[in-house]
Amino acid sequence: MNPRLPSIGRGAIAVTCDLLEGVETNAEIEGLLLEYGLSDHIESGGSIAKTVLNLKRFAVAHPDHIVQTDFGSKPLPVALIDAAINVAGQRGDLPLWQKLERYLNLDGFALQKRVTAGMFKDDVVITGITIAMPGFVALPEAVSEVDQLLDRYGLYVSQTHLSSAKENITQEDWEAANSQCRTFLEALTDGIADLLFPDEAASLPAGLSKRQLLAKHGFLSREKHEFGDGNGQTFLPGLAKLLHPDGAHPGISTQHDAMFRLQLVVVTARWLLKRLEAGRPTVN
Repeated sequence: MNPRLPSIGRGAIAVTCDLLEGVETNAEIEGLLLEYGLSDHIESGGSIAKTVLNLKRFAVAHPDHIVQTDFGSKPLPVALIDAAINVAGQRGDLPLWQKLERYLNLDGFALQKRVTAGMFKDDVVITGITIAMPGFVALPEAVSEVDQLLDRYGLYVSQTHLSSAKENITQEDWEAANSQCRTFLEALTDGIADLLFPDEAASLPAGLSKRQLLAKHGFLSREKHEFGDGNGQTFLPGLAKLLHPDGAHPGISTQHDAMFRLQLVVVTARWLLKRLEAGRPTVN
């Protein structure tokens, strides 16, 4: 894809292929392979399920493969989504479309829909995909850099919580995702304090005390309202309060709310890690 645009990941590709299983005959899938010039790369399995599985394997392994369509050159994952829309776009309320949208959101995309009111429920038609946000705030690139920095500095506890938050979103477990986002941010500030001021941090409990340590040494600025001891109008305490789930009961959150919180913590983590990188470019 255009290097300035996000890429569609393996999860979204796999679910897209699952949607293609809605065709009526294996010949339709074989025709798609011929149209996209894939017949030399992908064998027919003799049945819809087996041929789609072969397609899925190839597409996941070659996400940057370019195919020619009647609308010009497109990356294979985008062309497959177009094909899935042709097959099942009129049934936009299928659970597989909801699952695909969760993966696409993590990749920086969103599904385009046409919704009309029906007698008993809304009629949802999938019409395409679009970039979810401008490139300069794209989530996938930020997550990638955050993962690299977490790995560089050995902040593996934080890395685990971030991975769990993303996995929870794909599983539609919004409350768990929200909880992991907050725990990720807390573990990150704890880890930064342990890295920068190991002797002092060793005797402190996790959480507020270690953020106070970061503020004491100027890593977090009180003057710029990055941190304060109470629940006042400062950035990190306010963010922590926002990230606190509203309770332990299911149904308190939504996909968009969970994505918003994930985006907030990823952008904040990148800001903190770039500050760490600027003051401590290598690990001792």
